Parts: sequence; C-alpha cells; structure tokens
Amino acid sequence: MTWQPRLRLALLIVAVVVLQTTVFSSGLRVFGVTPDLGLLLTIAVACALGSERGAAFGFVAGLAVDLFLSTPLGVSALTFALVGYGAGIAQSGVLRPSRWATPMMGALGGLAGGVLFVGIAAVAGWEALLSLASVRVIVIASLYDALLAIAVFPIARWATRTPQGGDRTWLRSSTVQP
Repeated sequence: MTWQPRLRLALLIVAVVVLQTTVFSSGLRVFGVTPDLGLLLTIAVACALGSERGAAFGFVAGLAVDLFLSTPLGVSALTFALVGYGAGIAQSGVLRPSRWATPMMGALGGLAGGVLFVGIAAVAGWEALLSLASVRVIVIASLYDALLAIAVFPIARWATRTPQGGDRTWLRSSTVQP
C-alpha cells in the first residue's frame, strides 16, 4: 500500500471520530442509540484489504475511539481488531458478493463488535454492561450499522484503492534481466 491510501485512511479515522463524537452522539440517534462508525469503517476496510490489514486498521481506529470513551483504554481497540480480522476472513470466503452482502456484513460485524465490546469491558471490570439494556443497544446499533454500511463501504473502497500506476513492483519481477 502506498502513502496515499494510508493518508486517506488516517483522515477517515479522524472524520469518523469527529462524526461519532459530535453529530451522531448529539442528534442522529435511533431509539437513543448511535451507530458505531469506527467499527463499521473497520469492517469495510477489512473487506477491501483482508484480515491482517483489517485487524491493524481496526486497532488504530479503535484506539482513536477509545480516547473519547469512559471505558478502559484499549477495549475498542481490541474489539475493532478482532472484528476486522474476522470480517477479512469472512469476506475472503464469499465467492459471489450480492447486493445484500454489504448491509449483512455491517449488521453481523456490528453484532459481533457489540458482543465483544461488552465481553471485553466486563473482563476489564465494567460488569455493569452485562445487562438486557446492552442487548437492546447492540441490536439497534447493528441495524443502524447495516443501513450506514451502504454509504461507508464505497468510501472505504475509495480510500483503499491505489492510485493509477500504483505499486509497480510486479513489473520489475516479471521483466527478463539480460
């Protein structure tokens, strides 16, 4: 990956954190629940770049989100990394993506991320999250993530594409040296 996609992904992390902490947390709630934009972006990047890069991106995005939460530092980072890895593996197993694949990945990733976040936070000492209210929040957020996936996945594909004439290392290896 060249520096341009990395820069675009870094700017997307900043944009997602700003949107999550301002617009969605104050006004765009559905039944009092906000979507998890950082997790959704992680899923989209993992689907575009694979499991290892998805996990690395998820860790960085989760760490950026963790800076604005009151939960222990690293819970979102670990959650996003695990979901990014899983989404990359799941995407590699899909032979023919359908038009429903994007919202399904958003919903399933949101469910997995919510369950992992609650479980990891509980292990870290936040047992208060182990409640039926958390189940309600996870389900609504995953449905919200499924709807937003339709917009987030194309943005992630744009951010992860290499520029025209991108990495040409394959040219060097395929030419015959005299």
